Amino acid sequence: MKILAIGDFHGKFPKKFEKIAEDCDIIFSTGDFANIDKIREIIFKHWTAKRWWEIIGLKKAKKIEKESFDSGLKVLKKLNSLGKKVYIIWGNSDFYKPMASSEPKSLNPGYYSNEIKKLKNLILIERKKGKINGTEIIGHGGYLDVTDFIKNPIDKDKKKQKKRLKRYKKSEEELKQLFLKEKPKDFIFLIHYTPYKIFDKVKFKKSPMYGRNVGWEPYNQVIKKYKPKLVICGHMHEYQGIKKLGKTTILATGSAADGKAVIIDIDKKINIKLIN
Repeated sequence: MKILAIGDFHGKFPKKFEKIAEDCDIIFSTGDFANIDKIREIIFKHWTAKRWWEIIGLKKAKKIEKESFDSGLKVLKKLNSLGKKVYIIWGNSDFYKPMASSEPKSLNPGYYSNEIKKLKNLILIERKKGKINGTEIIGHGGYLDVTDFIKNPIDKDKKKQKKRLKRYKKSEEELKQLFLKEKPKDFIFLIHYTPYKIFDKVKFKKSPMYGRNVGWEPYNQVIKKYKPKLVICGHMHEYQGIKKLGKTTILATGSAADGKAVIIDIDKKINIKLIN
């Protein structure tokens, strides 16, 4: 089974991936289909002070949000057109219900989960288990409060700190529940964020988190306990490559927007080829 692992499109789909996909049996995507560059710039500039739409006003925010939504939908439609089954999870920048529900209703342009019902080659494996050619796959994406937000609180307000901690613990418990019903064996773990202190040190100097680790420690705990044969992650544009956590291979796909992805050939062994 030959897999194209790809993510962090941010509204861009380099044409070369059309040809590469032809030689693959299946596609895994780690999310972040939408371009949120304008939104991210506002968030970074006013870090934790206010909600980004409060800073620029709802009218302007609504226009930016619609542009972002459309950019990601275009990518999803392109993935669907490749003629391969595409297993997807959400990234932190995508339009899915739990994420969008934190915004004013007037700001929300829609949900990708509704749109992909019309895209027959896209299979949402968000917080679910599946099996492909005898290989089990577990998907876990979407927004997470990263571990360093808790260890070194980014919120000055104590109430905000407690709210974030509560959200963190809830996400951690939901992850544990995903593995409790039936212990997986020899599986692939498809995630958006990276494990803690693996491919997660921020190199982007304009980020308020520059130089800090932005992975999620509950992933480390799950990987150590259940020992997936492969973990595929995205989120961090700075990294593409392979590392180990115990005996588990951790694979960072790199950003598709920058022309990066990975081809994984699974037979008796796992062979990995980085696309730059």
